[in-house]
Amino acid sequence: MNIKVLRSPFFLVLLAVFSVMLLSASECLAQKRLALLIGNSAYKKLGELKNPVNDVDSMNRALKNSGFDVLVVKNADRAAMGRAIDEFGSRLRNYEVGLFYFSGHGLQVDGINYLCPLNMSVQGQSDVQYEAVDAGKVLAKMEDAGNPMNIVILDACRNNPFKRSFRSIRSGLAQMDAPTGSFIAFATAPGNVALDGRGNNSPYVTNMVSNMGRKGLTIEKFFKQVRRGVMKDTGKKQVPWESSSLVGDFYFAGGGDSGSSSSGSSQASSQPAASQQQAAPATAPVYKPKPKPQKSKSDQAMDSLLN
Repeated sequence: MNIKVLRSPFFLVLLAVFSVMLLSASECLAQKRLALLIGNSAYKKLGELKNPVNDVDSMNRALKNSGFDVLVVKNADRAAMGRAIDEFGSRLRNYEVGLFYFSGHGLQVDGINYLCPLNMSVQGQSDVQYEAVDAGKVLAKMEDAGNPMNIVILDACRNNPFKRSFRSIRSGLAQMDAPTGSFIAFATAPGNVALDGRGNNSPYVTNMVSNMGRKGLTIEKFFKQVRRGVMKDTGKKQVPWESSSLVGDFYFAGGGDSGSSSSGSSQASSQPAASQQQAAPATAPVYKPKPKPQKSKSDQAMDSLLN
């Protein structure tokens, strides 16, 4: 190639852009990443859901772009879900980062979270442990694999489809503590209900996919952005929630310092900002007509943050 061309400003800029792209790709490829995605939509007895299969397809594309090898299972019964989780746990031994995502019906019984397979049929809550998949099994398989970092994402917090048959009625999923080196993300806060969404994806997946290609976001910052987006899209009806005990930084798209890590293991639950703030008490003026109700300072601050 001509020396003048090599020294031209255009060529130098092009070389710099290519170098940045190569560095970003190498950051993601430096870690071996494996994901298992399960999406159940075609429920007959529990009520069909529109978006879980679409959500899995969107997450599949986004995670592959982030350097993950991806296993995909759609509309699975209990046996198929069990086999997929077993295979995932076995293969995970050869990877550094594991990620599990489930979209579909989920419920809690006596503080234990269960993921509902297709064709699930129960007469009472005592049957659930035999008909559904304990979400704790996924965490157990990840711990057995012994890889440094694991991520569990549950978009399965719909209403309990068996509430008439159950003695204790609890909406959504129960809180789960994250074992050391893991990160658990819920589509909404424990005990609350997530939305299936009016578009082709749930609000949760829509915001995860839109942020997954952004460089420089640690996983904590990533899910903070997701939370803001979901709250805005749902009018604050749905507030995603996380539990983390990670001991190092993780980036879906790269961009962090290679030597950065947290100082140690800490069990920390990321509670919704809206629930941490209390409205300031209103004082009515004396001898004046009652003013129109105003938003509290916390609500005003949250609105400005989401807009």
